[in-house]
Amino acid sequence: MEYDYVTKVADCSPSVRAEFYRRTYSLVALSCAGFGAVLALILSSDALCEWITRLFWGTGFLGILLIMAGFWAASALSTRLAFGGATRSAQLAGLGIYILLEAFLFTPLLTVCFALFGVEEALSTIVVPAAVSTFLLAGGLMATVFMSKRDFSFLRSFVVVGSFVALAAIVVLAIAGAGVPAWFIIAMIALMAGTILYETWAIRTQFSSNQYVGAALLIFSSVITLFYYMILLFLKRRE
Repeated sequence: MEYDYVTKVADCSPSVRAEFYRRTYSLVALSCAGFGAVLALILSSDALCEWITRLFWGTGFLGILLIMAGFWAASALSTRLAFGGATRSAQLAGLGIYILLEAFLFTPLLTVCFALFGVEEALSTIVVPAAVSTFLLAGGLMATVFMSKRDFSFLRSFVVVGSFVALAAIVVLAIAGAGVPAWFIIAMIALMAGTILYETWAIRTQFSSNQYVGAALLIFSSVITLFYYMILLFLKRRE
């Protein structure tokens, strides 16, 4: 996706750059906290968890496609608002919509984890290790971009092509009614690692100083998706 820029962060004074990063990563932290709060609220309702889980996995292939289409449309709306909202409130609303979408998406996965292993065991052996691994990997990748100052623009093609291939693979797996194989989980983790590298580079070098809400959305979406596949990886280890 191409964005219109006013003044690039890279061309701003050190104080402006510091303020941009402070705002961006503060919003990322708030987004993660908000995601956790909404997800905990959903998981506290057995009826709501059951309804969402059945909506995802009990509607057949056509239902899965319709849900994917709905999520794509809502995600596109949230991204459009976060980057092009006329007001800061509209941009933050776009970020909020995306947080709700992710909480909705995580519900079936965590519901299954808790049903299989119990809440305490699932948290201690799957969710928490996945969260720590996500934090360390994502943090290390972002630090690499800022410390090395290398040009990661070459990853754009990898991210774009990889995303389309991943979408096609998800559709094929849904048609076949197959579970998620380990190779696909590892491939998605690698894709998200490349995405974090590319997007962090883009935020550092290409974004304008007033695009911190959109920057926070990009970082949050990549990290939370990485977290999703980390949970799947630790769940696969237990099978």
